Amino acid sequence: MQRMTGAVSALLLLAVGITTPTIAQAALRPQAHLVLHATSLKEHDGTSETIHVMGGSGAGKVLFGVLGNGCSIGAVSGVLSDTKVSTCEVIATKAAAGIYAAASSAPLRVAFSAHIPTGPEAASNLMPDRAALVTTNWATSGFAGTHPVDDSVNGRTWFLNAFYSPHDRWLYAYVRPLATVTMTWHITGSNGQILAHQAVTLQTQFGPGANNGKGDLDATFTGTGMVNGNMMGTTNVNGNVSFTFTNTNTSAPSTPSGWSMTSTAESATLGSNVSQAAAEAIESGSGYAWARMALQIGNDVFTAPNSLNGVNNQTTNEATDLVDVIVLSNP
Repeated sequence: MQRMTGAVSALLLLAVGITTPTIAQAALRPQAHLVLHATSLKEHDGTSETIHVMGGSGAGKVLFGVLGNGCSIGAVSGVLSDTKVSTCEVIATKAAAGIYAAASSAPLRVAFSAHIPTGPEAASNLMPDRAALVTTNWATSGFAGTHPVDDSVNGRTWFLNAFYSPHDRWLYAYVRPLATVTMTWHITGSNGQILAHQAVTLQTQFGPGANNGKGDLDATFTGTGMVNGNMMGTTNVNGNVSFTFTNTNTSAPSTPSGWSMTSTAESATLGSNVSQAAAEAIESGSGYAWARMALQIGNDVFTAPNSLNGVNNQTTNEATDLVDVIVLSNP
């Protein structure tokens, strides 16, 4: 007897009313809950707040969206800003991947109010002036990636609360050798008021990487008017000021194995993710070039002597973002 082909077999089965069984695909699993978090749910119009996301499952991409008058948010970075007095409603979605279905977070609402000075400008440790890095269009800034990495949670425990204002942020940014970059800062006074026409100094060599005593190198820069790593500037009517400068390191190592340049939505907890751990490892004697930058407002004091630290330190009267700029050949 000749063996029947698969096609003939199927026809015979249909002829006698027998159908072949079908294998049902397993339903996609729901992800763990996506939860949004912000350092503050109350901000002033014209400022920004980074939204963090925790939870979720799988490797699906996370994107942010926002509703509200004057509200905008970086779809990938989660940097929320508002040009109006309003409430912004942020939602994050995490795409389906592998065995997990797509997921969305519950909305997070951040209220932006008007700057209302409550008294004369009198910066102090409890009510400091504030210098915040607010570069929003990171893609055209010359820096690599989509936004800086925020390691403030660890920084406050390790050194910010001891030697700086507790309002400071600790950020990482990456550049390629010889890249030209632009930083934009927003300056406010002790009552939250905009400091227009205020003299400031960007210190690109506030903390050279070579000074850590662990074998790292210094990231160096040049720019119009830069003297000994310092650039002078004046805020505009909105309290903003920008600086453009160029890296002078001609070469740099490539990225380390397992390295990530951006904060990941898969972070288990705030203050602990692969991007922060990678930057911390780079600055711990890996031989990379980097420099810590800070912006000084007028003659304000943003760091204190080692003998004056912790909650008893009454020396600092300015909060500033500390930005560690790390040079990598292929970020």
